[in-house]
Amino acid sequence: MNSSLREAVSQSELMRHTEAVGQWVRLSGTPDERKAFEYIREQLEGFGFSVSIYESDALIGYPRESRLEMLEPESLVIHSNGYSLSPGTADEGVVGELAYVGSGLRGSYEGLDVRGKIVVSDGLAMPEKALSAQRAGAIGQVHINDNHIHEMCISPVWGTPVPETAELLPTVPAVSVTQEDGRKIKAAMDNGAVRVRLFTQPYRQWCKIPTLIADLPGTEEDRFVLFSGHVDSWHYGVMDNGTANATQLEVGRLLAERAGELRRGVRLAFWSGHSHGRYAGSAWYADEFWQDLHDRCVCHVNVDSVGAIGANVLEEVPTMAETYSFARDVLHETVGVDLTYRRISRSSDQSFWGHGIPSVFCTFSEQLIDATPTAKAQAQLLGASGRGGGLGWWWHTTEDLLDKIDPENLKRDAEVYAETLWQLTTEARLPFDFANAADEIAETLTMHHAAVEALGLARIAELARELATTLRATSLDDRDPESVNHLQIDLSRLLVPVNYTRNGPFDQDLALSTRSLPGFSEVETLANLDPSQDDYYFLKTKLVREKNRVEHSLRAALRRVEVFAGSPDTAASQA
Repeated sequence: MNSSLREAVSQSELMRHTEAVGQWVRLSGTPDERKAFEYIREQLEGFGFSVSIYESDALIGYPRESRLEMLEPESLVIHSNGYSLSPGTADEGVVGELAYVGSGLRGSYEGLDVRGKIVVSDGLAMPEKALSAQRAGAIGQVHINDNHIHEMCISPVWGTPVPETAELLPTVPAVSVTQEDGRKIKAAMDNGAVRVRLFTQPYRQWCKIPTLIADLPGTEEDRFVLFSGHVDSWHYGVMDNGTANATQLEVGRLLAERAGELRRGVRLAFWSGHSHGRYAGSAWYADEFWQDLHDRCVCHVNVDSVGAIGANVLEEVPTMAETYSFARDVLHETVGVDLTYRRISRSSDQSFWGHGIPSVFCTFSEQLIDATPTAKAQAQLLGASGRGGGLGWWWHTTEDLLDKIDPENLKRDAEVYAETLWQLTTEARLPFDFANAADEIAETLTMHHAAVEALGLARIAELARELATTLRATSLDDRDPESVNHLQIDLSRLLVPVNYTRNGPFDQDLALSTRSLPGFSEVETLANLDPSQDDYYFLKTKLVREKNRVEHSLRAALRRVEVFAGSPDTAASQA
């Protein structure tokens, strides 16, 4: 632990950067966003970083005009707001009868025929809800938020679509309303049929967006730690994501002042297209620099929405199983928090799982959970299951302003990030525990009781347990740190893609909720299909192929550990 580094974190510098970035509304690809990027570039070059700004094409969307008008049983105009990457309507809008669909998720549509109707759901708009409405044949969506309307991106496509995913771009126009107006709508529906006119005219265009990369090399290794956050914002976005950008700058300053002590380098990445292009910037970077990231990046540290007033839930910070022990120790030593394991979610520019790069952190400190639908939806979106209830009522609203920042909380969070980056760049041995990852894989496989016999998953689960046991029996303390690092990197390249992706190294999964071994997400469906029908054999074949992918990675990982355990120190990679 480096207490002097943490003591050097400057609250005044953090607030200076926050105020600077937060003076602009940073819609992706706009001139004001570019001003924020130029400010960041100027600061980092002054610290001694080598800075590059790239431009990429991205499909960007954000709301401009919307109108929701009740036609029957009475005439009433209801205040509304559109969504990022929602399609527009014709000038006359779409007219239809309302249908209430509860949460708006897939299961809510069972037994309902909403074809040609405008569906009404509770809570935040999310990609799963937009996709469910689309597949159910709805012609419009109305999402009831809480007391404030929260901006959201409703596309399930991660980054730029490809031909296979382009048809999943939203085709059903959507708007949001406040909880008070939602009550009026549902009260009218309780008394009979309600017809409305829904009109939206969003911005949805291809445009150029920036990505800023700043490098500080290490003194002993050519590898680097990726430290990333998005710059684009909803409205002024002081918490989301101005404070995170300030944290990156302050941690960057401190590391640059100690550059001679860095064993491996740090690469700061500032994304556009996060909010308005479904992680378009980081997804582009993942594609364009795939080999460099795969070969040289040892860990991805993400920062998002730190330093807010009342944000005192730190014990649920998301990690991977293999990075959990490291993060737990950092939080315990820096802020006295006992971290519980919370699997990192498919969010927050996590575009690098296919490369096999371990991740730690994203959204960092949260509010206590409350009973509002939006807080529950935020918790679901972020993968929370304990006390954490999201990022504040002002999240993704016009109220995300400087008065929502607690300077002491911001310094606290920045100190944790400073310690995290310090250890990852200076420790001789990478602090990962892939036995934990193997345990998670084994546990997930044994959860699928219906498929254990049909697919032979028990044998694969035993293989994962053998890997965990072998890793724990392999002493690392008396081995050359460089040979241990090669082992750690090889294991991450083998295990992260199967534990976190469906599509593997060279594609991006959809921006939908996920769990361990996402390629097995349909495995329970197999038990509910008729073995005499085509669908059963189609799905079984798909799952057998996924079983082979997982088994191949586990066997390769086990061989790699066995070779390491039985051989003298070597810096040569065996996987």
